[in-house]
Amino acid sequence: MFQTIKLHIHEEGYGELILSRPECRNAVSFQMIEELTEALKQAKEMDLRCLVVTGRGQKAFCAGGDLRDFRPDLSESEAFKALYQMKEVLYELARFPVPTIAMLNGHAVGGGSELATACDFRYGQQEASFGFIQSHLGIMPGWGGGALLYHRFPTLIAYQMLIEAKAYSASESLRLGWLQGVYEHTSYQEELEKILKPFLGKSVEQAREFKQQYIRYEFPVSLSVEMDEEVRRCSTLWGNDKHKQVVKAFLTKE
Repeated sequence: MFQTIKLHIHEEGYGELILSRPECRNAVSFQMIEELTEALKQAKEMDLRCLVVTGRGQKAFCAGGDLRDFRPDLSESEAFKALYQMKEVLYELARFPVPTIAMLNGHAVGGGSELATACDFRYGQQEASFGFIQSHLGIMPGWGGGALLYHRFPTLIAYQMLIEAKAYSASESLRLGWLQGVYEHTSYQEELEKILKPFLGKSVEQAREFKQQYIRYEFPVSLSVEMDEEVRRCSTLWGNDKHKQVVKAFLTKE
């Protein structure tokens, strides 16, 4: 059914949502947005204890938006429409009814870090780097990930990560608290089993109650408005000269 992602439901009681475009570092295309929307809708109706989000391959969890779809020549209104669709995916993931765990199988920068931040917990591959590097592209986070960062972490840490626009190592990300753990790519399944053990030891009802309590404290309905505003601000910066130059250079190099 899905072409750019996979949704596996494991008999142990968890779902595994896999970004499946390794040939382009699991970049998010418009088709992937549609499929993620549908997959989350399906998973939401299932009796899961948790949901794991990961990617295929060892190079990248997610490289952000596919630049062939998220083109710098989009008008402000076109950019807003395109960005907003992915913002809705992140909002649904942040408020998913049971705990969500990002297993970052490789680099997660730009939009990839936004997607990872929408998950409750993050575990990173030891050799990978992570960061909100969007300002180097002449823009800012455009999927609402910056707003999520402010809700999940101390304000000054979130501010630092956004304005530094740095690709942090796994150890630095762990020190900042953005990662909850680090693993070697050769031990993915072994580490996943360890990480999931306390989650799978709960009933579905317990998992839902714990997550709903967290949502009540950290993710009020007004979060959507904050994320919308971030999308709007990013769309006003879209298509500036720096953004066009950086994207053109990247596509030419590719």
